[in-house]
Amino acid sequence: MVHCRPHRLFAFCGLVLLCGDVARGQEVPEIAVIRPDVESRLSNAGWKYDRYQDLPSLDARSRMTVADLEGPGVIRTLHVTRHAPEELTSRGVVLEIWFDDAAEPAVHCPLADFFGDGCNGAGMDFTSQFIECAPWNYNAYFPMPFKSRARVVLRNDTDLDIANYTYVEWDRVPAWRDEWGYFHATYARKRFQLTKATKETMFEVRGTGQVIGRQFSIVTDEPLFGGYQFVMEGNNEIDIDGGERALDYLGTECSFGFCWGFQNTFAGLRSGMTLVENAKPDGQGPLDKFNRLSVYRFHDTMPIRFNQSLTWHINWREERYFTSRPDWDEAARNEGCWVDYAMVHYWYQSTPGGFAHAPLPPPADRAQPMLPRVASPASADDQDE
Repeated sequence: MVHCRPHRLFAFCGLVLLCGDVARGQEVPEIAVIRPDVESRLSNAGWKYDRYQDLPSLDARSRMTVADLEGPGVIRTLHVTRHAPEELTSRGVVLEIWFDDAAEPAVHCPLADFFGDGCNGAGMDFTSQFIECAPWNYNAYFPMPFKSRARVVLRNDTDLDIANYTYVEWDRVPAWRDEWGYFHATYARKRFQLTKATKETMFEVRGTGQVIGRQFSIVTDEPLFGGYQFVMEGNNEIDIDGGERALDYLGTECSFGFCWGFQNTFAGLRSGMTLVENAKPDGQGPLDKFNRLSVYRFHDTMPIRFNQSLTWHINWREERYFTSRPDWDEAARNEGCWVDYAMVHYWYQSTPGGFAHAPLPPPADRAQPMLPRVASPASADDQDE
């Protein structure tokens, strides 16, 4: 017969009880929970060449309503055809999503950029936690709760009638929960001269919410920036609720989850480089003189939370190693060192609207590898309603 000392026996029994409590307290994944009170729904648009010949189509210079949904509900999946020719349609088609009759869309992005297909649709096929570029289609899996109404719209700013099939998968839920946030995404693009004195504001938002990701397309024709030298640097400084540098990532590539620059393509659940293309100095093609990069990062394991405001800067002024490079100064004096950043930021916010999205230039300018030094003004046809 084995005799246990009393304190060991008590410790063992306590461990068993603790493990039992942990096991009972574990949350079952939502996919395994049977919910008779939730209704699964699907909304179609674009493909009027089948059973539903009255579906709206993505015609030239028009808006196509993909879904007009009555809440409360949660959008689960957005599936959109990729279109040809990609060089015209990738940024010529715009995704807009409106919630609860807000005056402004919560989502306002060129289609390809929203789905991480950077540099005007030049990225590789990939899958990630929330977005994927599959063969000839895009998918997004951001949960998008809405209280009373949701509208998903594709806006065709091109002169082409586009063959398209888009659908929205969504759940109708029994009640709205006050802790839910409204999904937002915005696109901004800027061209600037990258010098040792550069500090750029990349994103700014007011209100209460949390940033969950971003996607950058970076293009430069500066030979000195081959291999993304200097571009990969810059401290990513995040000011939250008036406090400076609440978060401060020491290097842009590290803020995206990489190190020692942007070297080769990679697609992970939360970090990826879907295009890494270096300039070909002797090439004769229209894009050969450009370095082109597309990267993404999602922060779902730790959303970057704010209660009043958030401002995201990239600051090159603190670099020590590169300040000893006289060729950088010389290139800047000779009107070089220009870079083009096209950016999508994804976040949740307590309100369904109110964010002022940047106006988009005409489709022809959007398709250019780099914006002109003074961007063309938005055309009358390209204004948001």
